[in-house]
Amino acid sequence: MIFEFDKFELDTSKWELRSGGKPMTIEPKSFDLLVMLIENHDRVLSKDEIFDNVWSGVFVSDATLSTAIAQIRRVLGDDGQAQRLIKTVRGRGFRFVGAVAHTTTPDAQASVTEVVDASRVSGPPVIAVLPFDLIGTDTAQSAIAEALPTELIATLAQLKWVKVIARASAFQFRGPLIDFDGIRARLGAAYALTGSVELVGSRLAIFTELVDVRSHQVLWSEAFTGQLDEIFDLRVRIARDMATVLEYRLALNETEKLGRVPSENLDAWGHYHRGIRAMFHYNQSDNEAAGHHFARAAEIDPNFARARAALSYTEFQNFFQQFGAEFSRHKDLAKEHAENAVRLDPLDPYCILMLGRAKWIDGDVEGGLNAVDRSLSLAPNYSFAFYNSGLLNTILCDGERGEMHVASALARSPIDPHVQTMLGTRALAAFVRGDEEQALDYADQAMRTRNAHAHVYLIAAGVHAAYKNDAKAETALSEVKRRNLTLESSGFSTHFNLRNPDRKAELFEALQRIGA
Repeated sequence: MIFEFDKFELDTSKWELRSGGKPMTIEPKSFDLLVMLIENHDRVLSKDEIFDNVWSGVFVSDATLSTAIAQIRRVLGDDGQAQRLIKTVRGRGFRFVGAVAHTTTPDAQASVTEVVDASRVSGPPVIAVLPFDLIGTDTAQSAIAEALPTELIATLAQLKWVKVIARASAFQFRGPLIDFDGIRARLGAAYALTGSVELVGSRLAIFTELVDVRSHQVLWSEAFTGQLDEIFDLRVRIARDMATVLEYRLALNETEKLGRVPSENLDAWGHYHRGIRAMFHYNQSDNEAAGHHFARAAEIDPNFARARAALSYTEFQNFFQQFGAEFSRHKDLAKEHAENAVRLDPLDPYCILMLGRAKWIDGDVEGGLNAVDRSLSLAPNYSFAFYNSGLLNTILCDGERGEMHVASALARSPIDPHVQTMLGTRALAAFVRGDEEQALDYADQAMRTRNAHAHVYLIAAGVHAAYKNDAKAETALSEVKRRNLTLESSGFSTHFNLRNPDRKAELFEALQRIGA
C-alpha cells in the first residue's frame, strides 16, 4: 500500500518513506507510528492505543512517544507549533490531519490475492476483530465500544493456531455497513468478529457475531447484558465464549471447507483439519484416517506441534478403544508423540493436555492431572482440559471436584464432541460421591447421546448394576458387546482405577455380577 500526502509517499510494502522518489531516513518505531497515524487519519489516536500497537508488550514512557512524534515532524518538515500534518489533541492523543490518498502497488495486490486464495484451502484461519458500534446517544461511555474489541484482540492473539489482524488495520473497517469483501481483499482475513454496544442509563447490552467473510455467513451470535459496573465480568464472559467458539465452531467450519479440497492439494494445515474432521467418530476406520492426515501434516511440517499432539490423540484411542493389535505399542506412541509435541511447543495447552492423557493411560494419574492443570493454567477457558481434569479428579475419588470441572466443561461447550464422555464422567463422579439419583440420571443421559462409545456404556452398566438396576445395566452391557470389543472389568479397572478401595470394589463387583 502506498499512501500519498503533501510531497511524500509512504510505501508499506517496501517500508519506505519517500520524497521526490528518494527514500528518507527515519527510525523504525517512528515509521511504524507514522503508518498507524496515517492509516487512522480519520480519528484521534490515544497514547495507550499507540503504546499497545507500536510498542506492544514493552514499557515505554511518554517521553519516548514525544521523541518519536518530534522525529516524524522533523522528517516531514512539520513542528510542534505549526502542527501542519500531525496535530496534538490535548488530553486525547494525536491525529494525522494532512490530506491522504492511497493506492495499491501491483506487487502488494498480488500478495494480498495470494493470501486470500491460500486462506481458502490452507494455513491457520485469519480473523479480524472490528470496532463495535455504539447504539444510542450516551457518548460518555463510548470508549467501551473500542475497549471491548481491543481486549478481545489481545485475548485471541494468545491462541497459537489462529492469526489475528492487528488493531490498527482491523479498526479501519468501522460503521454499520461493513465491507466484508474489503476485509477479505485488504486484510486477507477469512473471519470477522463484529459487535455493537447499547447503553441505556446504567444498563449495558453487547451483541456479537462471528462471520465467515468469504460467504457472509454468520457462524455464531450471542448477546450479553448487565449493569455498567459489571463491565469487567462481561468482558471475561465474552472472552471465554469467544475462545470456545474459535476452538470448535471455527475449526469445524474450516474442516468443512477443506473437506471439498483434494488431498493432494492440502498443505500441513489442511491435512491437520482433515484429520480433525475424522477423529471424533470413535471408530477404527475414521481413527486410522485421522492418524494418516496428522502424520502427513507432521511430515510436511516437522515443527507442527499440534499435528504431533493430534497423533497422540489417535494413538490414545487405538489403545483406549482397542482399535489396534499392539496395545502396549499404541500406549507408548501416544506418550512419545505428546512428548515430541510439548518439546516443539512447551506452551501449547493442547499439546500439554495430550501429554497428560498419555500419562494417565500409562498409569500415572497424578502426573497426568498435573499436566492437565498446567494446560488449564495456560488456557483458563479450555473446555476439553476442564473435562480431563474432572475425569482424573474423579479417578482419584475427588467426586466434588470431578463434578465441578466437568460441569465447567459442559457450560463452556454444550455441544462438544466429547459430551457423551463428559456425561459418563459425571455419572462416575456422582457414584464416587454416593449420590445415587445423579449417578443414574447422568448414566441414562450418557447412554442416550449420539456416538457414545464402549467405555461410556461400561460406566453406565457399572453404575446401574451397583444400584441394582440390572435391566438397564444389561442393556448398556449389550451395547459394549455389540461393538465386538473384548473389554472386561479387569481392563476397565486399568483405565478407571478408583483410588477409594470401597467404591472401586463396589463398582467392579457389580460389573462382574452382570457378566462384564
